[in-house]
Amino acid sequence: MKQSAIRKANKALYTRIVAGVGGLLAGALSLGLSIYETRTGAEVEQVAAGTAVNTGQWKVTLVSANTAGQTPDGLHVADGKKVLTIDLTLENLTAESSNLYRDTLKLENIPNAPIPQFYLPRDRDVLWDLQPRMPEAVKAAWELPASQKLPDIVKVTIVGTTYKAKDNLYAAPGWFNPTDVARVDLPLSPATGGTLP
Repeated sequence: MKQSAIRKANKALYTRIVAGVGGLLAGALSLGLSIYETRTGAEVEQVAAGTAVNTGQWKVTLVSANTAGQTPDGLHVADGKKVLTIDLTLENLTAESSNLYRDTLKLENIPNAPIPQFYLPRDRDVLWDLQPRMPEAVKAAWELPASQKLPDIVKVTIVGTTYKAKDNLYAAPGWFNPTDVARVDLPLSPATGGTLP
């Protein structure tokens, strides 16, 4: 009777050890595959200034980068601040007006950059909704500390999204899964008055 109980206990212990080792191996394999896919994933394409990039929801063409003493609508910035602007063309590729362009640009070599404000140079005003299929000349502007040293070349990543007819949470349509789709290097021009043509 004791031998049978010992055998059952040993068998249960052996089963637990095998299951534990199997779980550890599965976890290690999954982690290894994830690291491998991250390291060998598609490189983000480096494109020249002036190249149109399709992000899914937007077509983005970065042109130039500048510093300025005021925002593109002609307002002076607060003491201790300066403005970095990027000139670009932005086109809404969807069938509806949208203002979901604010996360389309990332400054890679300017730490702690805030979310940019977008302006329409032709109106000297803030850009709100962008109409479908109407490319617009736009200025993106970041207010930065005046003391912050800026690089000679601004490295910008363009972020794309994917349309899903139904998301996983609300079964509603939308643009999801932000992904870096292109990188552009823009030489930084010296400060100007910040006014628009």
